[in-house]
Amino acid sequence: MEQQTNTSLASPRLVRRDALLIFGLGQRCPCVGNPAIPSQWNSFLPHLGQIDGQIGNVAYGVIYNSDDSGSYDYICGVEVREFPARPHELTRLRIPPQTYAVFEHRDHVSAIASTWKAIWEHGLADAGCQSSDGPAFERYDEQFDGRTGLGGLELWIPVKA
Repeated sequence: MEQQTNTSLASPRLVRRDALLIFGLGQRCPCVGNPAIPSQWNSFLPHLGQIDGQIGNVAYGVIYNSDDSGSYDYICGVEVREFPARPHELTRLRIPPQTYAVFEHRDHVSAIASTWKAIWEHGLADAGCQSSDGPAFERYDEQFDGRTGLGGLELWIPVKA
């Protein structure tokens, strides 16, 4: 029997977000906490700041297209004004307008799986939120330091308005 996580969460803020166009490196992940995700980010990092139409210096890790077996697609990318033609190996994802519960993760990035688990186990319910279908994502702003894994990030979960 799995133990429930004891990760404490601050109450999320609710945010209504317009559509997002995410352009980045995507892959299919066979399980939660896929150990290949850090190397996927390492492969994507040289593209940061080099993508035509990139908006700001914020990176996203988007989880979408999950199935009942626990597999999902994960894209590490950036928001763009419109999808560029190149590089061809990068993936395009349009996220429709949505309301989100936004949780903060202030620990080292290696502990992110426990924060995700806490959100699904009790964080949404404790906040009086119910998840809705749609991509969930990690948002890494300018305060996050990819070299140290510190600086914090946000986890955006689609919820019913």
